[in-house]
Amino acid sequence: MSYVVYGDFNCPYSYLASLRVDEVVRRGAGGIEWRAVEHDPRLAVTGTPSAVAKDEWARELGEIGDLARPGERVPDAPPPVVSNTGSAVAAYAEALTDGLGDEVRRAIFRAVWVEGRHVSSPYEVRRIVAEIMYPRASADVHRYGPDLAMAVDAGRVAAGTERRFGATVSVLGGPLTVMGQRRVERWRAEWRSSTQVVPAVVSPDGSVLPGLAGLARLAELLDGSPPIAAADRELAEAA
Repeated sequence: MSYVVYGDFNCPYSYLASLRVDEVVRRGAGGIEWRAVEHDPRLAVTGTPSAVAKDEWARELGEIGDLARPGERVPDAPPPVVSNTGSAVAAYAEALTDGLGDEVRRAIFRAVWVEGRHVSSPYEVRRIVAEIMYPRASADVHRYGPDLAMAVDAGRVAAGTERRFGATVSVLGGPLTVMGQRRVERWRAEWRSSTQVVPAVVSPDGSVLPGLAGLARLAELLDGSPPIAAADRELAEAA
């Protein structure tokens, strides 16, 4: 069994956990699965101004600033509006079907914590997904003619033009497929049965490390996983 990390896209501690998961994988350790959950489904889909809890945000962001390791760029301010992350969780669950889970996870975290975007709306989440599935290009690239086919990479998604344009989330904000819905429900049930804190790291032995303890375990994985060159990693995988 690999490590499993549960996190919410509007949680700064989960943002730091996501950075550490990517770094562990980059160093060749692997064996980590990310599962997205909503810490508070009751958050307004119209968004909640972060200024309402200014002191609490200052405390949390100060804490992750103190926890950040060299090279870990963590936010020093909250997004203007706190999002309801139901649509974002649904998009991530569907992204696994398309083989784009890590890319969508990073993009949503970046949208919230770097770009300050409000991601409660399924239409905004669709835009984020579309930027990955159908990246922008010059007009010449997409110009169509009898001897010039449209440049659409159909291999990037499971099926369907709609998915290619980011429509992996319904207009109501839920997953578009039964498989995606089952993932969301299973992840939430597993997370709630063990802890109701994000992030939460489940070790291979089944022990659950919530919050700061989970972040500490990810840091330990980094300490025990020195960087390796890409060429060395390819040789190791081929062996």
